[in-house]
Amino acid sequence: MQLEQRFPDGLLDHAVEIGAVTERSVRAWVRKPHAGHVEGTLSIDGERAAEASTALSEDSDWTGTLQFDLDMPAPGTEFQINVDGFVRRAVFAPTPGEPARLTFGFGSCNRPFQLEGDEIVYHQAAGIYDALQNDLVRADGRFVLLAGDQIYSDEIDPISVRSDHLDDEGWLPTPEETLDAYRQISRGYLHVSGFQRLRNGLPTLTIWDDHDIFDNWGSRREVSTLDRRMFDAASRAYYEYQHIRNPGPHAGQPPYHYAYQYGDIGFFVLDVRGQRDWRSGKILGDRQWKDLTDYLGNQSNERITTLFIVSSVPVAHVARWMARAFEHLPGVFGDSVRDRWSAAAYRDQRKRLLQLLFDWQAAAPGRQAIVLSGDVHVAGAYTIRPRSGPGRIEQFTSSAFTTPLSSFERYLNVIAARGSNLFESRWTFQRHFIDYSNNAGLVRLTPLESGGHHVELLIRGWNRRERRLRTVARLASTPGDR
Repeated sequence: MQLEQRFPDGLLDHAVEIGAVTERSVRAWVRKPHAGHVEGTLSIDGERAAEASTALSEDSDWTGTLQFDLDMPAPGTEFQINVDGFVRRAVFAPTPGEPARLTFGFGSCNRPFQLEGDEIVYHQAAGIYDALQNDLVRADGRFVLLAGDQIYSDEIDPISVRSDHLDDEGWLPTPEETLDAYRQISRGYLHVSGFQRLRNGLPTLTIWDDHDIFDNWGSRREVSTLDRRMFDAASRAYYEYQHIRNPGPHAGQPPYHYAYQYGDIGFFVLDVRGQRDWRSGKILGDRQWKDLTDYLGNQSNERITTLFIVSSVPVAHVARWMARAFEHLPGVFGDSVRDRWSAAAYRDQRKRLLQLLFDWQAAAPGRQAIVLSGDVHVAGAYTIRPRSGPGRIEQFTSSAFTTPLSSFERYLNVIAARGSNLFESRWTFQRHFIDYSNNAGLVRLTPLESGGHHVELLIRGWNRRERRLRTVARLASTPGDR
């Protein structure tokens, strides 16, 4: 499968992007075809402060990471890296546990293309990426969190992995052929010009979701040999092109969850795809549950006051009644309903997750737990409370950056989000807003003298006529709001 001429900007070739940044280290993702190794330097105020190199090979499609480590921490200090002539700039994170001020961007679903005849072209929402970068620069943003579906492997036939690979009744592609297809798809979507400029301009953290594999992976009733082969290839391509920029260590196999800390602000990024299996009722798997539980109980994390749990699929959105009524249906609609945390197979996992977060939040004053999500092609916000006792968890959803919302999807989102407390005996779900524009989320955290943070969410919606972002929703939260 050759896609070079299919994508408007061709395929990503030579690139350098900053990933995880701590108070004393910087991870840079790099791709340079046919290079045996790449070297780079990190400078502070024009003085060389660290060096790094990495070996590259065809086995990893010429991708790798450089790890720059300082001899001494430099929290809050500006730096630049120079890797193979590419210059990237950012700021070291604060000291872990110290009260931190932070602005970051987040969102999901990068599908800025449409088909006109036989030609793949950009549609009007593709301008959102440059506008988001401008927003973040003005707001002194520190990084972007890409919450899933950076790659659409299974949509738009000329650039779809599945449409170019016959099913099991015909020719079954080899693992090598399938991996090559996913690598090319990754290079096409990651070479979207504005999307690449956004990642070049700011440190970027990622997690995958179903379209990085294929639609509703893990919640389909039947899984074919080709499906398994596609999952294996998608997993490796995601690891090579996205995951290795995230905080380590990296096992090279899913689940791809990880933790990140910025001062007294914590992030635990869930992988809700790597081990998802609707038939066994599993979303996270034993290892991820253990890592999350250990993280929440770890004494070294006690100074975290605001915790973001990243779940690419929203915990709150599709009401339990809808899952109960329609998850038995065959086909894509049934798959989509079964893919929700509210589906019967996953409700025990939802209960376990929410209880862990409520318990963590209650264990010390000033704590807030906030869920960040994407996936559903609308922006929204919910407050989740137990039916008895104190506690409050917020959920912020930003989606989609550029994926179009069909009339049918819009209708389903309207229906799915109604009656959210029907059949819910343990929790209450309060929806604050829903917005259907292509959008990006900005989160601003301001330290409070009493501890914790004032947290503000802005949903910046794409204005088609004016071709700019505007604030379409705003929500604020503090620990005292409980």
